[in-house]
Amino acid sequence: MKLNIDAHFGCLGTFAERYVPGGYCDEMSLDEKLEAMSKIEGVTGNFTHYPTEPLPRDPEKLIKKLADYNLVVSNLAPTLSYTERRFKHGAFCTTESKIIKESIESFKEAIDFTKAVKADSVLLWPAHDEFDYPFQVNYKDGWKRLVETIREIGEYDRSVKIAIEAKSKDPRQKQFISNSGKALAFVNDVGLENVGCALDIGHSLMAGENLAESLMLLDSHNKLFQIHLNENYKDADPDMIFGTINFWEILEFFYYLKKTDYMGWLAIDIMSPREDRVKSLRIGVKLVRKFNDLADKLMKYESEIDKNLISYSFADNIDLITDMIFS
Repeated sequence: MKLNIDAHFGCLGTFAERYVPGGYCDEMSLDEKLEAMSKIEGVTGNFTHYPTEPLPRDPEKLIKKLADYNLVVSNLAPTLSYTERRFKHGAFCTTESKIIKESIESFKEAIDFTKAVKADSVLLWPAHDEFDYPFQVNYKDGWKRLVETIREIGEYDRSVKIAIEAKSKDPRQKQFISNSGKALAFVNDVGLENVGCALDIGHSLMAGENLAESLMLLDSHNKLFQIHLNENYKDADPDMIFGTINFWEILEFFYYLKKTDYMGWLAIDIMSPREDRVKSLRIGVKLVRKFNDLADKLMKYESEIDKNLISYSFADNIDLITDMIFS
């Protein structure tokens, strides 16, 4: 496992929402955002949205612009499929063949761009590919269309990794790919080596998952392509500052992450509308590094911890770990 940390511009956004449509913050310029990111110790990548504005659309110019701030494109996140009203019934599983065709062509362009900027992978979040009510969709046919569409996208260039992001709800009330298990079942149905999963910590918590268990499930099938870091109280997805709520589960997550050979990025994916956004991003990164350091200390006791796991000795493990942390 290698500690690569990136962030996207949404962390430094205006945080507009339905209650405050104008946002809680003033817009920062492109250079202000890049300057802020470049000064945070540990951040070396930009999780770049596509279309790329306010960054340059030309791949070479984009790479150079980020390099001026000692950053690289980490992963690419296409946004069209969930930011335009034409995709309200789904971008990848809809019964509207014209929409599916447009989605496929748009994503192929994003794949080309991913390759041009040398990003590690491209994110695919089927945000509207879901339902709200009983008797609204055909579940079997919808899943089948989703599989076939993503398979066609994945076959376009098998050298580019595609990370499927699961989420239980929002913007719709139910999503077809709603948790890590269904995400793994889905990529298994797609059946391509370059199609895997993005593990979003906030989405996993909201779905009632155990973080370390989901991590190891995806990793054991070689389908862990991306990790997104944020927090919540397990009831919604407000993208709170990572590391501030679910201490023990996150510590266990990092302990097991140390046991993987994951070499991808850890993406800071937070929103802090009522806090200083630059300070919040810095704290989120700092906590990632602190949890990573704690996990390094735990690894010194790996044999003892794992021996206790064999005998289900939680009390012995928590005794050992608390002495290490609070000594």
